[in-house]
Amino acid sequence: MIRSCAALLVCVMLLAVTGCGPKPVNFPTESMPQAATKAGAFQAFDGNHDGRADFFLFTNAQGRVNRIGYCYDGTDVPRDIVNLDQVDTRTTRHLVIVLDGVGYDVLKKFYDQGHLRYFHRPSRVIAPYPSLTDIALEDALGYIPAKGLEASYFDHSRNEMAGGSVEYLKGSNQPYDRLLQYRADLLMDGFCYIMPSSVYGHELNDAKKLFDRRQTQEMIAYFVGSAGLGTANGEAGHLESLAGAERLINQLMYETHGQLRVTMFADHGHTYTHAKRIPLEAYLKAKGWNVTEKIQGPRDVVYVRFGLETYASFCTTSPRELAQDLVKADGVEIASHVEDDSVVVDSHDGGKAVIKHLNGSYTYKVQNGDPLKIQAALKTIPAQTDGSYKAADLFKATVDGQYPLPLQRIWRAHYDLVENPPDVIISLENGYYSGSGWMDKFVDVASTHGGLNRANSTTFIMSTMGEMPPVMQSRDISPNVGKLLGETFPRCKP
Repeated sequence: MIRSCAALLVCVMLLAVTGCGPKPVNFPTESMPQAATKAGAFQAFDGNHDGRADFFLFTNAQGRVNRIGYCYDGTDVPRDIVNLDQVDTRTTRHLVIVLDGVGYDVLKKFYDQGHLRYFHRPSRVIAPYPSLTDIALEDALGYIPAKGLEASYFDHSRNEMAGGSVEYLKGSNQPYDRLLQYRADLLMDGFCYIMPSSVYGHELNDAKKLFDRRQTQEMIAYFVGSAGLGTANGEAGHLESLAGAERLINQLMYETHGQLRVTMFADHGHTYTHAKRIPLEAYLKAKGWNVTEKIQGPRDVVYVRFGLETYASFCTTSPRELAQDLVKADGVEIASHVEDDSVVVDSHDGGKAVIKHLNGSYTYKVQNGDPLKIQAALKTIPAQTDGSYKAADLFKATVDGQYPLPLQRIWRAHYDLVENPPDVIISLENGYYSGSGWMDKFVDVASTHGGLNRANSTTFIMSTMGEMPPVMQSRDISPNVGKLLGETFPRCKP
């Protein structure tokens, strides 16, 4: 009953926010196989909705669409052919589509089925840890750090919680918003988890209208609706979001006569696992901790709960004791905290190790077990005389592990990722999530993100301009797209 009333309320509010006017992006979703075969094309579409094929896609030997053709006389024989690889990139507009939370494996599956073939082969991207939108997009766009891991965070200097829903709606924890040409009203972010398809359709249509106004040569468009689709429907939801993006791209290619470059990426991966809320409040109370919003004694702990994610963060004056208790809870895989100039990592199976950062290199000193499951990989790369490993060697050795690039990512989470890092961070199993008790009443979590493991951490990037390195971190996106463009990306930074 609560969810039904909430859905009705949201319908009314959504109509108030969006209005009842524009139709969605309306390019056909299905190819016309007979027309494609007749023309020797990969696909054929009825772009003007007159019942005849008038837009044709042709592929090269690698299966990439490198030519498009138009037929104006109803014969199904394209006579106007545009070679996309010969378009002048100096004058062509650049559309950047940023999806919220699509995993690499789901994108690759969609691509391998013959979709999104304007693009060169997709690259894997490892998001920062925790695998969250704000910090991932700050990395990807090469901008200034966010205040906290999420819009709600603990401010040690004031000994109180800061941010929250009101600040979220102001975009206070999202400096990257200044770099975006399109982003739906922040009110949509809450609606998208209850009405994801409607919100995503609205975003696609509004982004198309903005593109048509031709205000900027480069347009970066961020879509939050894909987050709601994934959370509500898992892999099927993200396939729906990719199909919507493909429809938008086809329509823009059709209308611009191929005078368009497109880059598309997502901020982080997803679990694609149905999850339940982890009852950490009761667990901490049973362990003798006082869950509060101000720290006054050694057993006080501030438990930050905002989104619904497979990680959680805490602040306390007793991080070692808190981490040791938290890592024993059902559903917790990894706990990490700072001690002196190191980060200590505990695992649910009793493992413990210490990470240090030394002049761009890292050490991993195991005290028990192998909490990050990388000891075997470390044996394949040379250690320096002080026992540390170069970041480049660690990248090659650990990027494919259960926890990709764990030393670099955990270190950054505690030291240089945000202005207000927490004292303890935990990564949860895919079947559990932590976060807002209020949102929990309205959202059934079929998939989410935030944790350290591969599913949460691994997303994608792809471009019509050329291939990029097969694997990179989010902070490598800006320079690599810039190389393809031959200029700074994003073009304009305040």
